[in-house]
Amino acid sequence: MKNTDISYINDNHKQIVELHIRKIKKAMYFATEDVGEGKYQDFLDIMNSVYLYSNNFYDNMVEKKNDSALLEEFLFLIPNMVFYTAIGYLTALKDGDNDYLMISSLEEIGSICENATSELADILIDEKESKRLMQDILDLELTKN
Repeated sequence: MKNTDISYINDNHKQIVELHIRKIKKAMYFATEDVGEGKYQDFLDIMNSVYLYSNNFYDNMVEKKNDSALLEEFLFLIPNMVFYTAIGYLTALKDGDNDYLMISSLEEIGSICENATSELADILIDEKESKRLMQDILDLELTKN
C-alpha cells in the first residue's frame, strides 16, 4: 500500500504528529517482530486507513465547517485513533507466550500517545490564550478611544 500524505493544521501540528507516528511505528515494529511474518506491514496498512480517515475528516469537516470544535477534534484525531488501533492490534496478537511483551508494548504505546496529546493540548491552550490576549488588547484600545 502506498504512503498517504497527511493533512495538518500547521507546522507545530505536523511536527508533533509525525514524531508521534515515528515513535509508534518503532514501538510496533519491535512489538510485532516475533509474532509472525507480515504483522508489522499489516499494522502499517491499518495506519494508512487512519491517515485516509483523518484527511477525509479535515477536507469535509474542518475546512468546510469553520468550527473550532471540529478543528480541536482534528488536532487529536491521529494520536487518538493510533492509540486505539495499536491497543486493539497488540491485544489481538497476545497468545499466552508473548503476554509480557504485548503488555509492555501497550504501556509504551500509551505513554507515547499521552505525550503527543499533551503537546497538542499545549498548542491548543497557547492558541486560545493568544486569541484571548489579542481580544483584551483590542478591547483596551477601544475603551481608550
